[in-house]
Amino acid sequence: MLSHHELAALLLIRDANAPLQTLDADFMALARYQLVEMDEDESGYAPRLTRRGQELLQRLTHDGPVQGSA
Repeated sequence: MLSHHELAALLLIRDANAPLQTLDADFMALARYQLVEMDEDESGYAPRLTRRGQELLQRLTHDGPVQGSA
């Protein structure tokens, strides 16, 4: 079960207009649950939703498919 902090972090990743540059405990927990993956570039790590993370948010929010997902 996700904590309210982890759920908020998941929503933040989904709604971000630009890559987030963070590696706090909530984002690391989401990576362990395979809900986000960390992309690395020259400026650091950026979390992004996995298909599993997208599907979870769709079920929780009753939203349609997340943009950019197939």
